[in-house]
Amino acid sequence: MQTRRRVTIDDIARHAGVTKTTVSRALNARPDVNPETRDRISEIAERLGYVPSATAKVLRTGRSHTMGMALPSFTWPGILEILRGVSDVLDALGYQVTLFPLTRGEEAERDLVFRVMPSLQMDGLILILPPGMLRYIGELASRGVPVVLIDDRVEHRDRDFPSVGTTNVSGARAITRHLLQLGRRRIAIITGPDTQDVSKNRLAGYRLALEEAGVPFRQELVVGGNFEPPSGQAAVESLLASGQRFDAVFASNDQMALGALRGLHAAGVCVPHDVALAGFDDDHAGRFTIPSLTTVHQPLYEMGSAAARTVVAAAEGQPSERHIEIPARLVVRESCGAGGERSS
Repeated sequence: MQTRRRVTIDDIARHAGVTKTTVSRALNARPDVNPETRDRISEIAERLGYVPSATAKVLRTGRSHTMGMALPSFTWPGILEILRGVSDVLDALGYQVTLFPLTRGEEAERDLVFRVMPSLQMDGLILILPPGMLRYIGELASRGVPVVLIDDRVEHRDRDFPSVGTTNVSGARAITRHLLQLGRRRIAIITGPDTQDVSKNRLAGYRLALEEAGVPFRQELVVGGNFEPPSGQAAVESLLASGQRFDAVFASNDQMALGALRGLHAAGVCVPHDVALAGFDDDHAGRFTIPSLTTVHQPLYEMGSAAARTVVAAAEGQPSERHIEIPARLVVRESCGAGGERSS
């Protein structure tokens, strides 16, 4: 099958009966071209199917209108919602997005900074980094590349990277208060890795709600997990085996809550009659469990949208907020025994 030849400025100039210089000026909306000539050249270019060279555009303007986005993996919980927020905004603003999975850890981060970004002429970078991966990103910022983190951690703030996150402390406080208002007093918590700020912040919100209600904090009701479902199941199995009394479980993310639900069901514990259960994130799966999962909605789409607007503003030299927190909100479903779904 014959491949169609790419339409060039020479082709447009020949059809229009003008010089290549005139075509170039017209296509770049230069004011020194007669409006009628500019309109006629634009019509011919569209009719011929002319597509401007991306390389030439970068050389001419110094910008590619392409943003990079680095992410832990395509299976990372919530990544599709963040991507949807990023791509919707970038598309509306005339930008493309190129994705870079960081599945090879620090090696991938190093390649992104020193090999990929310089060769592809990206106008900026949005990052969702696995824990501990900020070793090389400062190199990009020092070269003047706009960098925005979608992140729950705070260690990057010493380097003053713009960031977008959510209100983990107040979200965890709200869901713990909800359990307390339902009469639960021995609320266990399944935490994430203690090296991550998201885990620390959600534990802090849990403790704050207990303190405000005058309910003692019990270390024996704190069980560690790793944000994966098996660790949630193992956590409730450990609590049951220890003989500790508990009438509610707050899992620090929905994935662990799903594992906890399985573990409680396997042990013959009725949710929510015997033990109320709550998570955090509002993963799609939690709407379809039996009972459906009470949780905290993490505004992932909005976080992606905010990150995209921030990186474009930086690339275009416009002012923007440095650190953005988008509020999380409580979503009440069946697993706490409070009836049908509602948000607050």
